[in-house]
Amino acid sequence: MYYTIERLAPAGGVGTVRLSGSLDIGARDDVSEAITAAAGAPGVASLLVDLSGVSFLDSEALAGLIEGFQKARQTTPVRMVNAHGIVRRVLAVTGTLELFGAE
Repeated sequence: MYYTIERLAPAGGVGTVRLSGSLDIGARDDVSEAITAAAGAPGVASLLVDLSGVSFLDSEALAGLIEGFQKARQTTPVRMVNAHGIVRRVLAVTGTLELFGAE
């Protein structure tokens, strides 16, 4: 499956990790590492994880999101934004919408 991970430069202290495509087992480690690295980047006081471009999310990729959030939150507030469609339903059914502070 195909996915992209984009780290945007912090604006006003807010960093962004923008995920897109189909997130499956192959994305797990990349997703976790991107969130963790972005949270620790210079100038990042808080972090947004933008799921607006994600069309599919399996349990392994969800585990990568959880791992990344847990590590990042040790130093930086992290919030998920723009989860929609089937991805939002997966997050709701698994009870992780609240964990991620999803909007």
